[in-house]
Amino acid sequence: MFSCGRDSGLSLRAYYYPLEDLGGQGKVYCYRGAINEHDPPFYWHLRKLEEDGKTYLEGMYYDYQFMPFQYFKEEVFPNGTKLRAFHLYEYDTLGQQYEIPVKIEGGDVFPFQLTDTFAVLYTKLSWQNRLDENTGALIPDGQDPITTTLIRNRQYAGDTTYVFGGNSYEAVRFYVRELIDVESEGHIEQEYDGMEVYARNLGLVFFQKNVTPEFKIAYRLEKVITYEDFQHKKE
Repeated sequence: MFSCGRDSGLSLRAYYYPLEDLGGQGKVYCYRGAINEHDPPFYWHLRKLEEDGKTYLEGMYYDYQFMPFQYFKEEVFPNGTKLRAFHLYEYDTLGQQYEIPVKIEGGDVFPFQLTDTFAVLYTKLSWQNRLDENTGALIPDGQDPITTTLIRNRQYAGDTTYVFGGNSYEAVRFYVRELIDVESEGHIEQEYDGMEVYARNLGLVFFQKNVTPEFKIAYRLEKVITYEDFQHKKE
């Protein structure tokens, strides 16, 4: 997945989430639709963990109704972060929550030191849905579950600037290409590209997915709040 490139020695550590600010209960990143104002908001609760001499970034995704839908845990190395755990959550028609373990076959997330600007960060995740996508009911024993595989390639795409909170920040762009394969009595594949923008001392501030020429999804960082304020927002 790597090709020969120039020796750039880019230091990108400052563009990832500021771990030094995410200790204790962490912070909540609030995202809003950037193309369609009617796209529902979502939230990432991020916090830094220290376990057995290792540093981790832990995240929980909440939808607009403050329901958890994703969980991740990344290990932080001197040269970048690597995905170590990932879970999804489904809800049946009665609101019962089901945790779905996700198999990580490739877990490169973010490079802190980039010596090859053509290098591709490779992520591959696969999981089996526990609920029928049509009825929302639990798939009975003996019936083949639906297997979904996500492959994501991310590549540094250059420097830029980004305005957040009325201030201009140095930022970097990443080109993203994703392939989703759904296996259920055959395979259904969908491939699309997109872009991510990370601002210095903030982290992810913008992303866009070009699902089709007519259908694009984009979100921007609206604000960063304390976990306590997020709890009050949920009440």
